[in-house]
Amino acid sequence: MKILFITHPYPNYVPDLLLHGLRKLLGPDVVDYPRKNCLYQGVLGLGVCPEDQKCPGWFPDDTGSIDREDIAKKAAAGYFKYIVCDCRAIAWLLSNLAGGKARLILIDGEDLPARIPPGNYIICRRETDGADFSLPLPMALPEEIFRWISKYDHLEKKFSIGFLGSTNGGRRRKIVDDLGRIYSDTLFQTSIIPSADDPAPHGRANRDEYYRRLQKCRVVLSLAGAGHDTFRFWENAACNAVHLASRLPLYIPNDFTDRQNILRFETVDELKRKIDPILEKADRAQEIAAGSRRHLVAEHLTTRRAAYFLEKIERAYR
Repeated sequence: MKILFITHPYPNYVPDLLLHGLRKLLGPDVVDYPRKNCLYQGVLGLGVCPEDQKCPGWFPDDTGSIDREDIAKKAAAGYFKYIVCDCRAIAWLLSNLAGGKARLILIDGEDLPARIPPGNYIICRRETDGADFSLPLPMALPEEIFRWISKYDHLEKKFSIGFLGSTNGGRRRKIVDDLGRIYSDTLFQTSIIPSADDPAPHGRANRDEYYRRLQKCRVVLSLAGAGHDTFRFWENAACNAVHLASRLPLYIPNDFTDRQNILRFETVDELKRKIDPILEKADRAQEIAAGSRRHLVAEHLTTRRAAYFLEKIERAYR
C-alpha cells in the first residue's frame, strides 16, 4: 500500500500525529509531500516552538528512503492507493494534483470544524461527535512521548492536583482558581499563550520540566482549550497519576471509562465529589492510574490511531 500524505508546512497536531503513526506502521511507503521539515526538526504540534519545547527524535528519520520524485505523475497514474491531505493544504492539492486516481481523505484537525463541501472523499475530523458523517479522528500519543513521560515515574508525589498550561480567562481560568481555593497542595502553573513576540512567556515550563512536574502530582487535570481535544489530554493519560478530565462533546473511538481509568466531570462540585475519595485512598488512585496507562497503550498510541484510520477508510472504500 502506497500513501501520499499532502502536508502543510505549519505544525498541526492531528495530521502530524496521524502521519507519525502511519510512518511507524508502513515506513517509507507513506510519503509526506511536500516534505514537512518541522517534524524532522523535533516540532510536535506547536506553531511557536522554541528549542526547549521540541521533541528530539520523536518523528521517524528521513534517511533518503522516502521517494518524493515525480509525485504528480505517480498520483495521476494511480501509483498511490490513497492521498491523505491536511485540510490546510487543499488549495495546494487542487493546484498541483487535480485529477489523480487515488482515493482522497481530508484531515480536519482544526479547533472548530472546517467548512468542507460534500464531495468524493472521506473527511476525518478532530472536533466531531460523529453525527456530521465525518470519521472521528482525535489526537493520540507517540510512543516516544510515552517513554519520555514514564521515565519520571520514580518521582515522589508532592502535589494533589496538577495543571500546567496557558489560560487567558474563561472556563479554564475559573476552574483552576476555584480548585486553588479548595486545595492547598496543588501545582497550578499558568501562563499566557505563547506568541512569536513572546515564545517563552513567564510561567511556561520547558517540555522536560513540564513532564517532571506532572509526574509529581497524584492527579493531573485536563481542560478543553481552543478545541475540546487537546494534546495535554493524551500526555496526562500517560502519567503515573489519576487522570481527571472535563467531559467532551466528542466521539473518541475506544474511549476511556469514567471511574475505571479516568474521572470525568462537568462542574467543580462534581469534580470535588470524585476527587476527594481518590486523594484519601492511595490504592484506588493507583488502580485508576494504572488502568489509564494500559488503555492508552492498548488503544491510543499513534500507531493504534493509524491502524484505526486504515481500517475505517478501507471499509469505506470497499
